[in-house]
Amino acid sequence: MMKGIISILIMILLVSCSTLNYKANPSIRRECFDLLSVKIIVDMPEPIHFEIVNYEEGVIYKYVFNDGVIFFFEGSLMQFDIDTYIPQDSVHKKIYSIYYGEEHGKFWKKYIYDNVRLYYFDVNKKDKKKYDNIFNTIKIQKLYNKKL
Repeated sequence: MMKGIISILIMILLVSCSTLNYKANPSIRRECFDLLSVKIIVDMPEPIHFEIVNYEEGVIYKYVFNDGVIFFFEGSLMQFDIDTYIPQDSVHKKIYSIYYGEEHGKFWKKYIYDNVRLYYFDVNKKDKKKYDNIFNTIKIQKLYNKKL
């Protein structure tokens, strides 16, 4: 009798652990990379696709997920489709501005700090909090050129 109760309890424990693991967040990874004048540090889930685009006037780091896109940009003479979106609201502080809204039923956000622009877009309502949380982990550090 006691062995049967213990077996049932162990089985319930194993089933509940597998259910909890199913709902666990995907693996989070700290990304650190340099743009032209700043270092970006951000905690984000593993992307489906990652791409770095360097061109004469700047650099783009693009992370594509199954539920949205995040990219980091510093440079000049570049405009993206998201730059033409009309914001529903904005926040302006002394050193940065944030614009956000909804386009074609998907959410987007643009963060501007000096010549650095950070974006997420093509995000469903149910995933918006996840992308806002990713943006909340972003740290921007100035790079200083050392003279020899």
